[in-house]
Amino acid sequence: MRRSFVWPVVGLVLIGCAFFVGRADAQGSAAPGSAQDPLASVSYVTQAVQNALTQQVPTLVTQGVQSALPGVVTPLVQSTVQTDVQSAISQLPQGGGGQVTVVTVEPGQKLVAQAGTEFILRGGNAVVSLSPTSAGGFSDLTGGANLGQGASVPANHLLLAARSDGRAIAPNGNVRLLVIVVGQYALQPAP
Repeated sequence: MRRSFVWPVVGLVLIGCAFFVGRADAQGSAAPGSAQDPLASVSYVTQAVQNALTQQVPTLVTQGVQSALPGVVTPLVQSTVQTDVQSAISQLPQGGGGQVTVVTVEPGQKLVAQAGTEFILRGGNAVVSLSPTSAGGFSDLTGGANLGQGASVPANHLLLAARSDGRAIAPNGNVRLLVIVVGQYALQPAP
């Protein structure tokens, strides 16, 4: 009978010790939201980082460029930036946006669609032309299919380019294409 009485007492003593140890630990830690344990939302941290970057980084870069060899570094940086900007501008899509555009694609050209561009082949006979880095093809929203490399583009079907990775359509043979485009595109020479 004594054994059955000892185990419950030991259990109560252990629970009491755990309670007091936990309480002492809680008193030693900082309260949530205090200066020792601040709370911060994601938007606050994002805003703080953006403010630091937009205010401090340009100043530091400007000071660094001005203190470096002005006769060498500044013209080099200016010419590099100018070349990069001109290169980026030349690679921008030629047309599109959110408006409907009727595009004529001549033989020897291809219509390269950017991500989110939708188009409908209204005239001519076209095939899909993908770059080696393209993953997939065009989504045929009308037919519910994927059009991969070399697939014939059905007339009057709504097609969608999911990525800006060189997905294009090109005339099949010596024909001119008439394409209705909504979104950004570029006309480039077909290989």
